[in-house]
This record gives sequence, C-alpha cells and structure tokens, in this order.
Amino acid sequence: MFFSLLNSTLPLFGLVLIGFLLGKFSIFEKLEANVLTKIVGLTVLPALGIKIFSNFNYEFFNFYLYFNYFFIQFLIYLSGFLVSKFYFLRSFSESIIIGMACGFSNHIFFVYPIAISEFPTKDLVPIETIIAFDFINVAMSILALDFANNKNLGKRRLFLKQLKNPALIGLFLGLIILISDLYIPFSINKLVNFICNLGVPCTLIAMGILLSFKTDITQIKLSFLIIILKMFVFPLLMFIIIYFSEIDFTVARTTIMVSSAPLASMPLIFAAIYKVKTDAVVRAGLFTYLIALLSVPFVGGII
Repeated sequence: MFFSLLNSTLPLFGLVLIGFLLGKFSIFEKLEANVLTKIVGLTVLPALGIKIFSNFNYEFFNFYLYFNYFFIQFLIYLSGFLVSKFYFLRSFSESIIIGMACGFSNHIFFVYPIAISEFPTKDLVPIETIIAFDFINVAMSILALDFANNKNLGKRRLFLKQLKNPALIGLFLGLIILISDLYIPFSINKLVNFICNLGVPCTLIAMGILLSFKTDITQIKLSFLIIILKMFVFPLLMFIIIYFSEIDFTVARTTIMVSSAPLASMPLIFAAIYKVKTDAVVRAGLFTYLIALLSVPFVGGII
C-alpha cells in the first residue's frame, strides 16, 4: 500500500514543475498566477461546498476524534498567527494567512483523492467530516480578512459582503440540498464536478509559477515556521492524543493522514484575493508537499 500511495502523490509534483517552468521562462507572471488562484477561490470553493455537504455522511461519527483534531488545529492556527503578528511583526491579514497555512491541511486535493482509491468507504468519513467543518473555519477566516481589509465599512455592509463569501455560499447551498433531500439533475451535478476538477491543476500550477520568483529573508523564515507547525507539531500532537486514547488506529488512520498532509490551497487562494504577500505560503507549500510525499503514504500504509 505504501508504494501505491506514493505513486498516487507523484503526479501532483508534475503540475508544480509545469508551473515553475512557465514562470521561470517568463511565459506566466505573478499576476497571472494570482488569477488562477482567484478562479479556484471564487468558483471551485462554492462547488466543493455543494458537493461535500450535499453528500455528507453521518455514519461512524466519532465526536472525541473530531474534537481533538479541531482543538489541535485551533492551537496550531493560533500559534502561527501570534508568531507572525507579534514576532515577525506582519500585518493582521498576512498573519491570518500564515495561521491558515499552519492549521489547514490539503485534504480535498491531496488526501481525499488518494484515500478514495485505497480505503473502504467508512475510512473516508473522518476526512469528509474534517473537510465539512473546515469549510466553516475557512468562512470564519474570510470574515476576519474582510474585517481587516474593510475597517471603514459599517456592520451592515460588512454583513452584506459575506453574502459573497464563497465558502459560505458553498456551505449553505450544500446544507439546503442535504436537509431538503433536493434532487440534483445530472447536468448540474456534472457541471459541479467539472468545476471541482479545476482545483488541483489550477492551484498547483499557480504555486509552481510563484515559486519561480525570488523572495526576502523574512518570508523564508515564515515559511520555516509554517513547515515546523504544519508538518511536525500538528501530526505529532494528533498521533500522541490518539495513541493514548481508546480510538482504534484503523479508524483514526485517515485523520492522522490529514494532519500530516501538506498545507491547504486556501491560504494561497485568499492571499491572492486579499492582495497579501504569498511568498512564505508558496515556499512552505513546496516543502510540505515534499515531506507529505513520504509522510502521508507512511501513515496510510504502515499504521
């Protein structure tokens, strides 16, 4: 299973390499990479919300497992935010992006596609549950970014602006479909799947393009902060809690896979949308993908 999972992750690096070459040979510029990430944020995110929530599975729900995951995620997010804001003296918006990079895993585009091909349906439930609740967390992060970037807006206008929040749009539409058991026509379902499939190539190619440009030393230090918290502290804490609990490793395996996955694409997407510097996230992203190339298959294949 280890080598099967390893082979599933390798093609993702091909997309990053394509993007890097496009940037290195000046075929694409930073602005064009940001356009790609905006497309993902404004179209793919709502489509994913519809797809995930409308098919949400309540079976095998383990409250203790998810409570611990999100508690650790909150601590990692908060640590990244505080170190960025008060040690590196970055702006509130950039610190939110750093916190997101530290706490959010790429479960949608990295772990879930691998798990679908390798594990039984019941083992996918923890990943689907984390994805669903992370939509709420992402929506709250967007709200914080909106607040930081629109301080002059009144409460009413700020509230109305949230009606354009892509994570909330996907969340509410998906929940309406789930609660009402609304039938989705085949053509609409196919359109949603088409849009969702844009996520992986657009995000990873954009990451490759942005990697081809130089950055400053502070951004490099911030990238190390993200790597340490995301790829070492997060999965280690998750492993320790599960090890000393009564949760079966077979049940918790995919949850540990999520915690050891590379950073999510959301920080890169919303950094582009809110015009926040992306260098630290992009560089950390590459190294977290390299580490995850071994960590995710190891957890999935050995534990």
